[in-house]
Amino acid sequence: MSARADRSMGGFWRQLRPSLSQASDQVAADGLIAFSPVWAAAAIFSLAGDRTMLVFRDGALLGSLTWAAISVALLLIWRPRWTPLLVLLAGIMLTRYSVAMPVAGNNKMITAFMNASILVICLNAVLRYQGTAQVRENIYENMRVAARALLAIMYFYGIFHKINTDFLDPRVSCAVALYMPLADGFGLQNSLAGKYFAIWSTFIVEAIAIVSLYWKRWFAVGLLLALMFHFVIPISVYSWYMDFSSLVFALYILSVPREVSQRFYDSCARLFRVLRERFGTLGQALPFGLVIGGVILVVAVLSLYSRQAHIPPSHAYQSVWVLMWVVYGGIAMLLLSEAALSHLPWQGNPGPRRSLWLYAIPTALFIICLAPYFGSRTEASIAMFSNLHTEAGSSNHLLIDQPIDLFPYQREVAMIKASSDPDLQHFANRDQGLVMFSLLERLRKKPDQWVTYELNGVRHEKATAESLGAATHASFWERKLLIFKPVDFARPKVCTH
Repeated sequence: MSARADRSMGGFWRQLRPSLSQASDQVAADGLIAFSPVWAAAAIFSLAGDRTMLVFRDGALLGSLTWAAISVALLLIWRPRWTPLLVLLAGIMLTRYSVAMPVAGNNKMITAFMNASILVICLNAVLRYQGTAQVRENIYENMRVAARALLAIMYFYGIFHKINTDFLDPRVSCAVALYMPLADGFGLQNSLAGKYFAIWSTFIVEAIAIVSLYWKRWFAVGLLLALMFHFVIPISVYSWYMDFSSLVFALYILSVPREVSQRFYDSCARLFRVLRERFGTLGQALPFGLVIGGVILVVAVLSLYSRQAHIPPSHAYQSVWVLMWVVYGGIAMLLLSEAALSHLPWQGNPGPRRSLWLYAIPTALFIICLAPYFGSRTEASIAMFSNLHTEAGSSNHLLIDQPIDLFPYQREVAMIKASSDPDLQHFANRDQGLVMFSLLERLRKKPDQWVTYELNGVRHEKATAESLGAATHASFWERKLLIFKPVDFARPKVCTH
């Protein structure tokens, strides 16, 4: 094959896909095959949470991209050896994220950075190496660097943003908000000791997780704690956490030593191999059919016999996905834990150092997550459920008690008093405000609506997009990159998200 052919689109796909001679036990040990279906499952959990996009309420383009991503993810689960499907899924998901920006979800942002890493790493490998085996080996090892770095950044900010007075306050801490639904069944929801345990265990688990990512000999300690933590939080049903936890599980498949991911894959493949031998090719779909059918049946029966007069469809929908997470997350946690414990303590070869350019995309994420302290955004900065506030020139952070405020976007907060728009009226009912950038953006998208708000002690009656100049208040890139949470000045600051 010539160098020109290698760089053609056909050569690109051929080098990513294992040849027939490699479709053997040697390929089965490939870490890419272990990672691909788990990454596809994480995509499906994430896409399932975007109900408005699934039914095309956010436009034909986003709806089409959503269903295209679901289709490719299902194919990747069915054929995990087809690495071109992984690249295609990463491309579709990244395109979808770019079109939808600004996007508030932290998990979606981390996923976008990982998808960008997948695309860049695969392109670099195909351009550098001739043989398929070399390409796949390089892709796998480089993706491991990116995944581990993204997890470390996630856990770092999971700790750093929470070092504030209100997260440490058991009356309002987000850790307590997640703890109480789980403890309710045991009658411990009001236990002060339990609340403090929830707060401090968050710091401890995430700190151990960071250390264990790079202390490979005892990696399993952090892995086991992280898997249990991320398995449990979606069950609290406080929010749609399945996408976040499934993302973390997928990144851990890459972050653990390759022997562990190989054993994890072998355990999964053994089950599907038996099903394929007994029931043919369609036998591989049997576990998925049984789980989905069983979960829907359970939710339907419980809804039918519920004492509640009417269960909203959205609640039943989320219940189905929570139960599917319990099955999927539980099996994945047990198999990955078993694989990790079989290599504890790990004594393998760490391998050669990887190129520094692999840290470029994770470094960009690290910088973006400092945004709340610079005044440029508060959403999508891994400050989820942290009780952090940095608006209007003040902060509750114990280390950065005064925002650096390099950018002006968070300085002015408009307290919403009334509006013709139901969403803005919702903020008024809850005595919440919006930074002026967010208010102007909402009015720009709804030019026929009005809002009454107070800013710096001055009341502005029935302002509209036209009267405030909302149409020209920001550039295209500002609208794509900047996103802010609603502002609550009640103290102590209650947990929002």
